[in-house]
Amino acid sequence: MSPSYRFTAPLRRLAMNYCVDVPADVSRELAGSPPERYVRVEGLASGRPFRTRLTPRGGGAFRLFLSGAVRAAAGVSAGDVVEVEIRRREAPGEPELPADLARALAALPGGREGFARLTRAQREGMIAFIERARREETRARYVGRVVEEVRLRLARRGRAGAGL
Repeated sequence: MSPSYRFTAPLRRLAMNYCVDVPADVSRELAGSPPERYVRVEGLASGRPFRTRLTPRGGGAFRLFLSGAVRAAAGVSAGDVVEVEIRRREAPGEPELPADLARALAALPGGREGFARLTRAQREGMIAFIERARREETRARYVGRVVEEVRLRLARRGRAGAGL
């Protein structure tokens, strides 16, 4: 588990959002090496749990935005000092690639790399789409649709031949 850091900071309102500025030293520790632009974190804000991502605010420092539910549970509003305990959340593991999809992507030049370039949510969604099939024929058709989507994305990037 990642180390946790504690600090206090005033809750600020930025347009329609509310945040606290994470101190520079804590920001550096949470950003890692090499530093990440958005950092997954979890912790407590005035004793109430949260899970979110830190947002860059410039100069290598971050802002911690607090949802309305967290603010209400913590009983804080703009101008109040918030006690924060925060730690880095590890990125979730990579979704497992079904064997039939892996074979189909391997048959497409650049297919595995093209699939890997999708966002994690896109990869998970495509895998879930395939896994929902009840019959083998349907599953094969769904695998084909996912591979075709990857092929189209590769073609838009100029990475696949016109005949694929």
